[in-house]
Amino acid sequence: MTATTLKQGTDTALRSLLGTAVATIGETLSSLVGRDIEVTSGELHLQEVDAIVAGLPRTVAAARGAMDKGYAGKSLLTLIELPDAIAMAGLLMMTPDDVISERRKSKQLEGEDIEAFGELGNLLYSGFSNVLREKVDNFDLRMQDHGLVEPGKDREGILGTGTLVTFGFRMKVGEFPESQGLIAIDTDTAERWNQGPLEASSSKVKDAGIDVAARSEDASFGNISAAPICGVLSAFVIQNDVFRTLRLSCRRVGLEIRRHGRGEIPNPAAHRNQIVLLDVPPGEERRFDWCHRIKELSESTKVVLLIHHASRSRVTQAFLSRADAILGFPCDEQQLSQKLEQLKPDEEPEPETEGEE
Repeated sequence: MTATTLKQGTDTALRSLLGTAVATIGETLSSLVGRDIEVTSGELHLQEVDAIVAGLPRTVAAARGAMDKGYAGKSLLTLIELPDAIAMAGLLMMTPDDVISERRKSKQLEGEDIEAFGELGNLLYSGFSNVLREKVDNFDLRMQDHGLVEPGKDREGILGTGTLVTFGFRMKVGEFPESQGLIAIDTDTAERWNQGPLEASSSKVKDAGIDVAARSEDASFGNISAAPICGVLSAFVIQNDVFRTLRLSCRRVGLEIRRHGRGEIPNPAAHRNQIVLLDVPPGEERRFDWCHRIKELSESTKVVLLIHHASRSRVTQAFLSRADAILGFPCDEQQLSQKLEQLKPDEEPEPETEGEE
């Protein structure tokens, strides 16, 4: 079975919109289950439903959301590998970790975990609805139903029929092993959200399944020629999907990435002649202050602010913090690459020293 990739440049609006939706998965569910949930966006593909089902490497939990208003009768699908569905349901029910680890080996959502997964789905689709309503006119979305889809068998017909546009992601729940998932919509809705037709490229991905988009990250990295290293980028990144995009851009531009821990605070003296990228999700407004401190000490340090859910007030804060470049996230990798290309240092970066606590 195969999946068709989309022609680069024809899917920018849709990629950004679905990337925003996927980014809410971790934000929405983490607080509910009491563990960090890291979600990394993958790639867009055109896939036949039969190909998706046939290409599943293992059983998945599927949730179907019903669209309304101008999109009545349409669905937004979410597929999550069963071990993570079991883990999140168990955490919601305050099940001990050792019991969850044992249950993750199962191929069924059983007992109270079934109801718990339904509660997770309700909250997940509420989060999807909130972010999509801001960008899609005459739109609403609610959780409709959920069930299991096995390799080669969609017994309950949750996925429907026909061709879907799928957007893959990787998911890591707490300390449990990483797994894969995807969201999907019909092609008509996809083109409306893209504000233009989607063009299929000539390239195919073999053995299509839930892990197609996750594998595409490695393919995308290999397809970018590595530019000679000409500088250092210190990344203060919270979300993994940001780091994925940044990793591709730095390879294209020729920057060495130095990733800093989630709780680290940048020491302005340690980043002269470097680029510092600050990931600014909601609730991290202190990072605007970090930017201002860095720029006060050294104009040779270039600061990029990557703002999630950008609003007029947050962009104004970014300008007042004297950032050298401001981008909303999700953003296209080439957009970020262009910004970084403009900011590459003229002088060699200084060796990195210890950051502040």
